Amino acid sequence: MPIKNIQHKAIPLLTVMLAALATLSPLAIDTYLAAMPIMSDVFGVHISVVELTITLYFLGFALGNFFGGPLSDSFGRRRIALFGIALYGLSALGISFCKEIEYILVLRVFQAFGGGFATVTANVFIRDWYEGKQVAKMVTIVSLMMMLAPLFAPVIGSLLIDFKGWQAVFHFLFIFAVVLFSAFFIIVPESRSKELITKKVTRNQILDKYREFFSDRLSVILLFAISFSMSGLYIFLTSSSFIYIEYFGIDRSLFPYLFGANILLNILLSFLNTFLLKRYRPRYILRAGLLLELIAGIIILVSVSQAEPELWWVFSGIVLFIGSLGLVFGNGTAVILNINPKVSSSANATIGISRFLLSFIIGSVISLFKAENLIPIGSAMFACALIANILYAKALREANK
Repeated sequence: MPIKNIQHKAIPLLTVMLAALATLSPLAIDTYLAAMPIMSDVFGVHISVVELTITLYFLGFALGNFFGGPLSDSFGRRRIALFGIALYGLSALGISFCKEIEYILVLRVFQAFGGGFATVTANVFIRDWYEGKQVAKMVTIVSLMMMLAPLFAPVIGSLLIDFKGWQAVFHFLFIFAVVLFSAFFIIVPESRSKELITKKVTRNQILDKYREFFSDRLSVILLFAISFSMSGLYIFLTSSSFIYIEYFGIDRSLFPYLFGANILLNILLSFLNTFLLKRYRPRYILRAGLLLELIAGIIILVSVSQAEPELWWVFSGIVLFIGSLGLVFGNGTAVILNINPKVSSSANATIGISRFLLSFIIGSVISLFKAENLIPIGSAMFACALIANILYAKALREANK
């Protein structure tokens, strides 16, 4: 049941607000991808320089998560979210007026910091308002919106670029931020108890929040189990064009459909998760999701190890792998947050930072292999699923102690 005296009729509207908050960064990345070749020509630089705006966004987002979580404990969730949205929107507007690529690189860090600052509060709002199974249910809904955004963002970006050039993408992001800021300011109440909002923060306060989280052995094991599980997704994202277009020779026009199948199954299993939570605890569904991911990893590994891998076996394994995360991330986040209610914002930030950094490192390492086959990719995805299951089994043993 909802807590903190939130009226039942307000729950759907608040859910929409938090889901919109979670889509800030997917929109900032995926609406922008189609503009990169154009910006390379406009600014007279190699496209690798423009690609730095994506890399730096990830860096800024991780930093925003790192500081946003603990600061929301001291200053309140609502204030931190509003500040992050404002910084995100103003940075997007500033980018649209830039005449030099160097200024865009700097502003993208600020935009990402604002996005991370705001987004980290979404799950913390949920943890403040809900408890038990409801946390997993609400986190799954927010995660679902994050998965839907990449389906529509590239289409929106292409239409905007055709209509008004690359600047239109950032005008759209600015307008989205203005609307979200206004709605958030009017609709969303503070979820942090007044007596816990100290409005004071020191270096030790920030670090102590993370020290408290990492001092709990069970939380750390679960954190890495979830992070390794999600790393397989980033390996696929890094290698998807090579797998389907270069290796199997699929026509580029079919690529969005093959890619979209992963998102579709993930969404379906996320919906299934909301029903399963009515009967089962999040940790049991999480275990099922990790086992499903391991089965998918085995299918992928066996398929790519063949002398001539079959497209549909590889495709099926990948779809099952990415789809299984619909049962993993929401429940994994809920389990960790429920273990650490006193430092829920720092715990949530740690999940985001660790998941991103580990996934980014593994995905980057895999991209360095210029192999002519799919074995490195398949082996890495299988390894991530296997390690995630081993760590979760270890976490269960730790919990039983």
